[in-house]
Amino acid sequence: MNKNKYLKVFSDCYLVGGDNGYLIYDLSRQKLLSISQTAYNVLKEIDGKSIDYIISKFGNDIIKIIDYYIAEDVCFLTETPTNFPKISEDIYFENECYSAIIEIGASTNYDYIKVINELNQLGCQMLMLSIKSDSDITPEEILNIFDVTTDSFLTCIDLIVPSSFENIFSMDFLNQNIRICSITYLGSEQLITEENENYVQIKRIKEKELNWTEKIVPTNFTFSMKSFIESKKYNIALNRKICIDEFGFIRNYINHQKHFGNLSDTSTSISQVFRSPEFQKKWKVSNDLIEKCKLCKFRYCCFSNTDLDYSNDKWHKVNFCQYFEPLKENPN
Repeated sequence: MNKNKYLKVFSDCYLVGGDNGYLIYDLSRQKLLSISQTAYNVLKEIDGKSIDYIISKFGNDIIKIIDYYIAEDVCFLTETPTNFPKISEDIYFENECYSAIIEIGASTNYDYIKVINELNQLGCQMLMLSIKSDSDITPEEILNIFDVTTDSFLTCIDLIVPSSFENIFSMDFLNQNIRICSITYLGSEQLITEENENYVQIKRIKEKELNWTEKIVPTNFTFSMKSFIESKKYNIALNRKICIDEFGFIRNYINHQKHFGNLSDTSTSISQVFRSPEFQKKWKVSNDLIEKCKLCKFRYCCFSNTDLDYSNDKWHKVNFCQYFEPLKENPN
């Protein structure tokens, strides 16, 4: 190994430590690599250092570690380490609103067509449309909803509907509405998850109503380079999200206790609520600011809509996951 070269950790590989372990976030390949506390500390120490310096400090045995992480595409050797700066963590949002949830049920009396038009004015990109089993919405009204989305900013629509609506969403309908990404049918007898030729995920579940209380499990952890950078400054689940429940209440998330007005009040403006500092308050509460979460190695890939509570000068999640266990590891 050329002792005059320098070792660099790839700029898209982030070393993240927590009380429950250590990870390398490979942002380009969107995968997590578990590492020991020793490897974490060593990689932090030798990043950007010459091989000559590294060997002089750690001895020749360090070469095995270097070779391993070079083979894993975590590190590389270079003669010009300054040519490989860190990835900028500056973030810019093209649209005001990223995602929204609209719930429609028997008690719904607000104009959801108007709501979608207002969301489009905010540049909303992702929409979850949840139609409860007791809703009396007609197929024609559903078609009207999708007519409104045709020229919108929406890039993805997730549907949650009773199984009795399955005949509405034919292949021809999906071909005409390419923004539909997934459909979940409630109260189905056949519990099947599949993907059709249009890459629409179709899921059938036996529950007749959706349970908005999330189960935080490692299999749901996900990240990209953009979401990772966003998660360091924002709550990636709640940031730029707005939800309207079946009664017309505006919330950060459907099952949050606090609401910010009701659409039955004609003076209530979705855009005014959305842009208000009070509504946006929880957007900037990243996991780095939340008790327990800030000590978790998964804090930059955990997508959780759970409500937040501020007490004793600290942020807490109302529903903590059950999978956080402090690591008992010998650091040597």
